[in-house]
Amino acid sequence: MQLKNKKALVTGASRGIGKAIALRLAAEGAAVVVHYHHDTAEAESVVAEIRRSGGQAQALQADLQDRQQVQRLGETAWAAFEGLDFLVNNAGISYKRHFLDQTEKDIDDFTDINFKGTLFLTQAVARKMVSSGTEGAIYTITSINGISPGVGHSVYGATKGALEILMKGVALELAPHNIKVNTIAVGAIRTDMNAAVWLDPEKLALANSNIPLQRLGEAEEIAAVICGLLVSGSYMTGASLTIDGGWLLKHGFENPKPYKKLNFFYAESPIYAESPIGFHPDFLFPGLIV
Repeated sequence: MQLKNKKALVTGASRGIGKAIALRLAAEGAAVVVHYHHDTAEAESVVAEIRRSGGQAQALQADLQDRQQVQRLGETAWAAFEGLDFLVNNAGISYKRHFLDQTEKDIDDFTDINFKGTLFLTQAVARKMVSSGTEGAIYTITSINGISPGVGHSVYGATKGALEILMKGVALELAPHNIKVNTIAVGAIRTDMNAAVWLDPEKLALANSNIPLQRLGEAEEIAAVICGLLVSGSYMTGASLTIDGGWLLKHGFENPKPYKKLNFFYAESPIYAESPIGFHPDFLFPGLIV
């Protein structure tokens, strides 16, 4: 209960990494606002689990692609527990698509949700922290694809890379208010979004063989790092931590291949050479799920 009397907003907290972070924060005593987009039942399940353990939680819905909803989320979350000490930006979208097949909608979705939604929510919460004199902390989940490019993840990686730079600037500008801002670049983490890999022994074996630690990470391992830093009141700000099992020490599992599409009139359904593990290139490869 080392975070007793602290209050947090975690985005995308109805499942996966966000859920693990929300549960870990609550276990340490923090009151948690559980943000979600689509699945009300899953979000309420997380809230119920926290309350059964004696914690405080509330679910709030918002589409991060809608700026008005983002602003409302920040204001409502702040009011829910009369302030926020922590913001964890976890929500985002990810899927694999060859650069030549990226549509305007793909680019808008990645930019609006991953980058702009996170930016505007951070701005909304940080303004309230500054005006109230709250010495808080902001963590943003990014991706190893925001640090090193991956096949099929050029636009997705660009939005995560933009967050890496953005949050360093935010850390610099909020430092006079003692608001610490950091990022966590995650690698291959086992969540329901990439279940088709870790439930398939062949695909899982190939994925593991390209990770120095020889396994996918767990969402709880990400949560443990973030909560440990929040508990410690770390001096760290403007930093990026990589939690990827050593993935970036290598060059990844997949080499680029020649583009084989005959024309560009079917961008909504890209077809090109299959990857070595034999699944459609649009499939979410493990870890690139934030």
